[in-house]
Amino acid sequence: MNDARYRCGAVQEPVVSLLPVLEATLSRLRQMYSERQIRPGAVDRICIRPGWIAVTGTTMECGIAPYYGDVPGRGPDTPAQVLKQVQSLVGMPLLVLPDLKLSLNAVLDSSVKLAVLCALSQPFLGCPSIRKTGWQAECWRAGDPFIQDNPVLSRLIRPDDIVAVAGPHTGCRGLWEICRELHMLTPDPATEPEALEVSANVSAGPTRIHRHSFEDQQEVLGNADVVLLPSSTLVNGTFERFLGYAKNARLTGLVGTGASLVPDAFFSRGIDFIQSCRTIDTRRFIDTFMNDPDPVPGLCNFQKEYLFARQDRRSSPIRCPR
Repeated sequence: MNDARYRCGAVQEPVVSLLPVLEATLSRLRQMYSERQIRPGAVDRICIRPGWIAVTGTTMECGIAPYYGDVPGRGPDTPAQVLKQVQSLVGMPLLVLPDLKLSLNAVLDSSVKLAVLCALSQPFLGCPSIRKTGWQAECWRAGDPFIQDNPVLSRLIRPDDIVAVAGPHTGCRGLWEICRELHMLTPDPATEPEALEVSANVSAGPTRIHRHSFEDQQEVLGNADVVLLPSSTLVNGTFERFLGYAKNARLTGLVGTGASLVPDAFFSRGIDFIQSCRTIDTRRFIDTFMNDPDPVPGLCNFQKEYLFARQDRRSSPIRCPR
């Protein structure tokens, strides 16, 4: 899972209706299911933990999305009605749910619908399938040691690039090692340090990441050579605005687990590449999601990561030289 927990903070509230790029993605998915004569399943279960929502389907679909609201049932003031509203989605056809006005609050509504779109996308995210549609694609097993030592993004990002991430950590570890400057928008840039180094002097970390408040979003994204949009922007409604601010960037990418979506609509909208993952073992993925106190390392065992890119980006090859 790539996106860090994403709090609403200064970011606008989630939108109940689908963003245009997600509407186009849903339309493309319906076309793909029809062309391949595949019958998608219905909602089997909805799993929620702080920071995340996972939705599985009756034909083993599995999608996950960022969720920065309260976990229903854990708060002292959570009404039973909220749990009933979530439970009412079980059995609903996956291909129908994103179009409906759900009886959920805006936070839950946006996250559940993104997770459903990710679940519906899974059958079409294999590299051979993506290449047949004309896009560049490279896939690898999550945790692959070679990729750990040779990040795929290093084939896109240049050493003299300024990179901006439009939200908290996105799982793109070591980015500061492959670019000139790394900037990150975060709700609370002046909060307590994430790390502390004590020697002859005392310094607070991170020391190589420039953190900014969302008030600086236009300047930070407008000055970057490469902009990374976390999938949380698809939940909180900032995707279109941030994409507009990134118009001067050489490359703009969508990253994070909630970006596990068929890429067509995003490439048409101007996104240059998508880095995300797909679930290859739904049962074990959900078992780990529900039971592991620190699920991120365990979930990687049941995922394949990938990078998809528009074919016209020939100057930025993504194939791993193994």
